[in-house]
Amino acid sequence: MKLAYLINHKEIVLDVPESQKFLRGKEICLSKEFDDLVIGTSFQEVGYDVINFDNIICFSNIKNSVYQTIKENIKILYPQKNLKNFTLEKYHKFINEKEHIILDKKLKRQYPEDFGFSDKKIIKLIEGLIKKPLGYKVSNKGENHWIIIRINMPKSGGFNPAHKDIYEDYDKKGFAPRMINCWIPVCGVNKNTGLPLVPGSHNYLENEIVRTKCNSIIENRQYSVNCIKSWQGKNNLSIMSPKYGEMILFSSHLIHGLGLNNNLDETRISLEFRLHHQ
Repeated sequence: MKLAYLINHKEIVLDVPESQKFLRGKEICLSKEFDDLVIGTSFQEVGYDVINFDNIICFSNIKNSVYQTIKENIKILYPQKNLKNFTLEKYHKFINEKEHIILDKKLKRQYPEDFGFSDKKIIKLIEGLIKKPLGYKVSNKGENHWIIIRINMPKSGGFNPAHKDIYEDYDKKGFAPRMINCWIPVCGVNKNTGLPLVPGSHNYLENEIVRTKCNSIIENRQYSVNCIKSWQGKNNLSIMSPKYGEMILFSSHLIHGLGLNNNLDETRISLEFRLHHQ
């Protein structure tokens, strides 16, 4: 089975198993049903905002923290590697696909203290926009959410399908956690490699969305997130490409994904994390 999407008006086609089942939900808006954190903000209609944080935390410090974290993990896993001229942009020159799969698993489970920069300032900035107390602690689990270092090598298939982050809990437990998503570009991000999303899609009714339930298989890869096939009969996403020192703040109910790295010779790296209502 083929799934077609339009990203900034350019078509991409993905292979999906014929056995993959797609469904429609009930005639409800989960964003309103579970009191989405963007409700009451200046961006509640579109579901996202691009905000500058470089005036409170220097972007170069964040990039250096990511650099040191990745480099140290490479040293631990592959001590034979010569990292003399290692840069984040040329990560793919030092790590092959097989090595990356192992390293990627470690880098998707990082915590604020792993980076050496104060995330409290960023939380305070976002709290000022959301007007609610926020933090990493997941209210129903009593544990801290992690920070993901997302690494996409040039022309690689390491991207999530179009999805909503709340579906994992909703499909399994019948509720949607109150959280906000944060996406910070670190390197390799431009007008063709930013984060694709669907503005306003957090307000769509569930019977307007055709999707899998829980897991999905795309291009022979197994994903823990769902795969959304279409929304209101459409399949188009828009790429958001914030500048370095900016972040995308968006509703966890917003459709996003398919973040392809179309760079020919530059790795794309971003920081992703969720802040929960405390």
